Amino acid sequence: MLNFQKILLGASLISALFCAACSDAAYDRIPEKIEGYDGVTLFVFHTSWCGYCNMELPTLKQIYADYSPCGLHVIGINEDDDEKTMREFVKAKQIPYPVEYWNFQLMKKFGHPRAIPTHFLIDSSGSIKLREVGPLNDEIVRSQIERALGDAAKNCRP
Repeated sequence: MLNFQKILLGASLISALFCAACSDAAYDRIPEKIEGYDGVTLFVFHTSWCGYCNMELPTLKQIYADYSPCGLHVIGINEDDDEKTMREFVKAKQIPYPVEYWNFQLMKKFGHPRAIPTHFLIDSSGSIKLREVGPLNDEIVRSQIERALGDAAKNCRP
């Protein structure tokens, strides 16, 4: 194994352990409901430099393509150091859903997530249906989206 591969593997393991260690703590300040959003919404807290964030982008794009016609909204909350970096990242990665830069109101509503990526799925009543820290689990997220969309999801199954 090459040195840079060892470094990448080590960084991935540290990142995974960090996500696991803070996952419970990350939820201790989250309210049961998030007000002010209509419909089912998947919130994604991320940055351009996060390896897991970049790895899950194709999955997030596909989820958006599959379920947005049935009412799913996806909102990215980018936590990069500067807005220019965020805009370049969104353009380069061709992210099809809205991405907001350091939205402090949203961050506060979600208890200031301490790890990235962090995902929240909110149903039409504002109830949190999924809280996920770390790499996105496509199967679990799709299952929860379909449950939250209800009958509308029947026409959107990929």
